Amino acid sequence: MALQLIDLNSDVQYITIDVSRVPYTFSVKLTDRTYSFTVKYNATGKFFTIDLYDVNGNVLTFGEIVRYGRPLFNVVEDERFPIPVIIPSCITGDSISEVTWENFGKDVKLYLHERKVE
Repeated sequence: MALQLIDLNSDVQYITIDVSRVPYTFSVKLTDRTYSFTVKYNATGKFFTIDLYDVNGNVLTFGEIVRYGRPLFNVVEDERFPIPVIIPSCITGDSISEVTWENFGKDVKLYLHERKVE
């Protein structure tokens, strides 16, 4: 399955992450729904996690590890989850293979990809 970056008015869309605020929670509207994301950092394992909540504060996913190039929330999907596919990646051509404190939110962003429904 090929994924296409969502392209509106030639702007590549992504969810902004500010590692200087971690741990923190923010809301974002994706397609027709608003979600809350809580971004945390596990200093021992050196990885980020994201908790996903619906507009009513119900937990959809807890402790999802942010892995470079792997779609978030891909293990369990149903109609409550975001329509776009969210993939942590770098589109600058740099050779990055993991999400780190130094690159997350800067070079590595949570890019939105069009979900192909077949």
